[in-house]
Amino acid sequence: MQILLPTDVLNKMRCHMLRAGRREIGGIIMGEEVEDQKFRIVDFSVDCSSGSHSNFVRDAEQHSQALTDFFERTGADYRRYNYLGEWHTHPSYEVQPSLQDLNAMKDLVDGSGGVEFAVLLIARLKWCSQLEFSASLFVRDYEPTPIGLVHEKLIARY
Repeated sequence: MQILLPTDVLNKMRCHMLRAGRREIGGIIMGEEVEDQKFRIVDFSVDCSSGSHSNFVRDAEQHSQALTDFFERTGADYRRYNYLGEWHTHPSYEVQPSLQDLNAMKDLVDGSGGVEFAVLLIARLKWCSQLEFSASLFVRDYEPTPIGLVHEKLIARY
């Protein structure tokens, strides 16, 4: 699997991270399937207020409106546009998933929520402009797998 990260989405994330400083922030990521096993991130939600220096837990109710709005903008074309997963920052730590991150994502794809797979994107801003990322794929009954994240030098359109 490969995840494309367009320039406009990257710049929007960078702005949120600059404002948050050393607090962890995050939300959900929404995307477009452009080819088999190739997805473009086209939007994301962000909670800039509830994170701390070392923790971020997304409030599902708060981000469900962002997903509803996304589906309205994309004509509810669920085969092409859909929820991809979760993202958050690790401003003070490496961009690898913590044990808490791993458990939360495994719970998400355990079969009870109807999510067949989910991507976890972890980001960190270094030196005010350089971004570091990790991306992991979570599928029920499988171990998490690192996946490719490619900076796509275009503006996402949907």
